[in-house]
Amino acid sequence: MTSIVSKTDRGYYSISSITLLTLFIGVFFLSGASSLIYEVAWTRALNVIFGVTIHAIAAVLASFMAGLALGSYLAGTLADRVKRPLLLYGLIEIGIGLFGVSTLIAIKALMPMYLWLYGAVSDYPAIVPVLRFIVAWCIMLLPASLMGATLPLIVKACSLYLPRIGINVSLLYAFNTAGAAAGTLLAGFVLIGSFGLQGSVYIAASVNVIAGMAAIFLAILSGDRFLNPRQESAPDSMGGPLEYRPSRGLTAALSISFGISGFCALAYEVLWFRVLELFLNGTVYAFSIMLFTFLIGIALGSLLIALVISRNWNWVALFAALQALIGLEVFFSQYAIGKIPRVRDAIVAMPEFSTLFKDSNFVMALVCVLLLLPLTLLLGMTFPIVVQALTGGHSRGSGASVGGLNAANTLGAILGSLVGGLWLLPAMGSQNSLTLLGGVNLAVAGVLFVYSAGMRMRPIWALPVILPGLVLLPALGPQDMLGEVLKNLFKGHEIIWYEEGLENTVSIQRKPDKFLYLYLNSRVEAYDAPDMVNYHGAIGHLPMLLHPDPKDVLVIGLGGGATPGAISSHKDSNIEIVELSPSMVRAAEFFRHVNHDLFRQENVQLRLDDGRNHLLLTDKKYDVITADVLHPNQAGSDNLYSHEYFQLVKEALSDDGIAVQWADSTHIIMYPLIARTFASVFPYVTLWYDGSLIIGSKKQLNLSRDALQARIDATSGREEAKAVGLSSADDLLRNYNGDASALRQRIGDGPIITDDRPLTEYYESLPKPK
Repeated sequence: MTSIVSKTDRGYYSISSITLLTLFIGVFFLSGASSLIYEVAWTRALNVIFGVTIHAIAAVLASFMAGLALGSYLAGTLADRVKRPLLLYGLIEIGIGLFGVSTLIAIKALMPMYLWLYGAVSDYPAIVPVLRFIVAWCIMLLPASLMGATLPLIVKACSLYLPRIGINVSLLYAFNTAGAAAGTLLAGFVLIGSFGLQGSVYIAASVNVIAGMAAIFLAILSGDRFLNPRQESAPDSMGGPLEYRPSRGLTAALSISFGISGFCALAYEVLWFRVLELFLNGTVYAFSIMLFTFLIGIALGSLLIALVISRNWNWVALFAALQALIGLEVFFSQYAIGKIPRVRDAIVAMPEFSTLFKDSNFVMALVCVLLLLPLTLLLGMTFPIVVQALTGGHSRGSGASVGGLNAANTLGAILGSLVGGLWLLPAMGSQNSLTLLGGVNLAVAGVLFVYSAGMRMRPIWALPVILPGLVLLPALGPQDMLGEVLKNLFKGHEIIWYEEGLENTVSIQRKPDKFLYLYLNSRVEAYDAPDMVNYHGAIGHLPMLLHPDPKDVLVIGLGGGATPGAISSHKDSNIEIVELSPSMVRAAEFFRHVNHDLFRQENVQLRLDDGRNHLLLTDKKYDVITADVLHPNQAGSDNLYSHEYFQLVKEALSDDGIAVQWADSTHIIMYPLIARTFASVFPYVTLWYDGSLIIGSKKQLNLSRDALQARIDATSGREEAKAVGLSSADDLLRNYNGDASALRQRIGDGPIITDDRPLTEYYESLPKPK
């Protein structure tokens, strides 16, 4: 029986090829897992500084991916000259861990500089995204570049021992992507909720160190000629010498085509994720499942192509066929997306599945997964096929080939994420954008088909293939993909208006109860039923009546506008509304009958910005700060519920200012968490409206009847306050439920929400009530 590891006559060690490939795969799997944990943690940490606007998120993503592209290109130029690529790979993995840990420290250290620079350029809005990109680039440059360097180095190292470059790339890319998928689930479902951002980064760094040490151990196991690698002059698996050199034309054609493929792939990810948000509940868990599906589909596609990658086929033509299939799949998926609610209902109605799939939301997620898989399988096959087409299956120059191709694809992906999210979606909508991108894939297929036939490249020859992609597909596409989705998703509702904005899809619907509802993706954000309008009016009037002389008021989040609308009736006050989404502003116009037509009030000013980022950057002091914000378990909500956020609110208040926080007092998990966090910041806290409104202040409130009645009599908004049941001091005090001691007795001790531990979003990590 042959030993897995044996010692040669020269004192070096020889390892069986299967064992060796397994070790390479295992190491690169760990590397992929750590990279996604870093990406999630860095994005969240930087969002605290930059805000969660789509432009801020795009700047962070672009800087991260630019680092990957730079590292891949530089490593590709070095990989073929390095005598010990595996040793260098191991050192780089350890470097990723060391620099990865330092990033959170760097973010805190650079915050004062960013705030100063922002103040210097804030009058020039076009410069702000560039500033954010530069700051994020400085923070992530070293670790992201090192991450980008790993692929060409490990491919080159693997090719020294295992000559079949196509299989090596297919398997390494597949398991690295599978590791990234595993990292997505770990970060989303376990690590951040249980260990926080900092703890998650430490765990990711430990994984990098383990992977690096394993690679170094393999590299030094046998001395100078470690692991007894094969000689470069030996013939490879294709039966020819290793002196293969691709032509410049082939290199350029494949690099450009692969860059365009990366552009389309990331644009598809952005667009499909935005459409699929309509079906899911908008939590970090839903996003983690979508990203996991996207990545695992790519991994499976790369794994499947490994079965045939050693064949002597025309791989340029196969790459062209793959691009054509991607374009067609995107076109046909536009028909399938609108049928998801019907498929969900049909599955749930089946008796054999009634016990297995009790949760219709789970079934919806499952169907979404199946919708994404065909596209991602095709995308996953692309990279190994392009490498095989460029290298001809030969190992010589594999490091440069892989590094250059990966850099081109990553640069394309950067542009795809930016153009898809910032321009295509708001300018053309998801349907037209998807159709256009499908046409681009078909156009690339046409050019590659012409090239693979051995013709001299002339663009006119590709027109017969390009024209169907640019003309025929839009003509044959579904008339209104998103309209069909909304109609099938919200059965029985009258869809009055909808818009795909930069951040979310916003719709106005009329339910059978005849009331008007504002939906943010699939969640109700506001409606005009009298009880709800009166409650939101009370949120606005209550602080205005408790404060002795409120002049400057800040409202974070617009919703349907009932809260700031109520405040606007106090004409001696100036109201500033900070809303993230322009689509929400347009949607609020449908609620003019309940929000006092607030945008036409002289004392109202609207600012389109991230609310927390505004508090971080403003020097203004407010007498009242209130909010109409996201539900606490939605993705991104922690930015407006954490201890650090409430600290910013406190710092933005005047000395006698008051802050109002809504919390669902019936929610046995979220309410104690939010209330405890709020109370940890403000020295004085009072409870109102059965505890659902919590008011914090720097000074103790004067709750005497005479003082309250005098304020009610003096305010210009007393008639509007009377309409929501606040006509006298007795009305106010009737809704008073106690001070901080009453709150402590109600919620007890326990954890609080922080930027490091965003427990409102990662609520599954919280202990379940008995």
